[in-house]
Amino acid sequence: MSFINKVVLVTGANSAIGEAVCLHFAKFSARLSLVAKDPVKLKQVAAECEKISRLKVLTIASDLSTHEEAQKAIDSTKHEFGRLDIIINCTGIYKHVNILDADLIKVFDDVLTANLRSVVSVINCAAPMLTESKGSIINISTCVYGALNSVPYNTFVGALNHLTASVALDLAPTGIRVNSISPGVKSNTLDAVSDQGESEAFSFADNTPLGKNVKSEDVVELVVYLASDKARSMTGGNYPVDAGLTFYGVA
Repeated sequence: MSFINKVVLVTGANSAIGEAVCLHFAKFSARLSLVAKDPVKLKQVAAECEKISRLKVLTIASDLSTHEEAQKAIDSTKHEFGRLDIIINCTGIYKHVNILDADLIKVFDDVLTANLRSVVSVINCAAPMLTESKGSIINISTCVYGALNSVPYNTFVGALNHLTASVALDLAPTGIRVNSISPGVKSNTLDAVSDQGESEAFSFADNTPLGKNVKSEDVVELVVYLASDKARSMTGGNYPVDAGLTFYGVA
């Protein structure tokens, strides 16, 4: 499989899955445009990708919290490479909050802006370029729907999966494919979780039917497949990579 001359934009490029996705596409000689909030970590990921592909990697430091930031990311990619073929949306944050907490609305807005609104903005801004390339969009979701004290995050997960299907229908006439992947939570936005309450909220991820936690490396192969021409007839789907959690009845 080769992605030579294909331009791949990865948001949340310094997250666990985001970084793994970047490094994997670098192995296939893709041209990479990487977006993340932390410029230091972003540069480190880009440097590793350049070692692998020996191609210049574009870095864009942004949290994509506004539509203008999303447009700048797309414009920068177009200016650098002249095209865009694939978007992998890995952006995501998690914040622990209960429906009764006084700061619920602020946390809710923070999570939905970072995790969902940013995806909508990126897709909206990138659609004209992806129409030209008959491109592909892959949204990284999670298998979690019912974790405790996680109203904003659970809401985001459900919304993102429905968004994927809805956008896939809208963009199908243009030739753009849209899919999502739902990893086990340990390999998505919660890799860096250290707060005890958050860890307990998702503790069931340690008890999967397959008896193992999902790692980022378990997800990237499917990302690359869905982005490739081999998946040319696949759109609107959501694919779990969760060691059986979804069908075990706890996700």
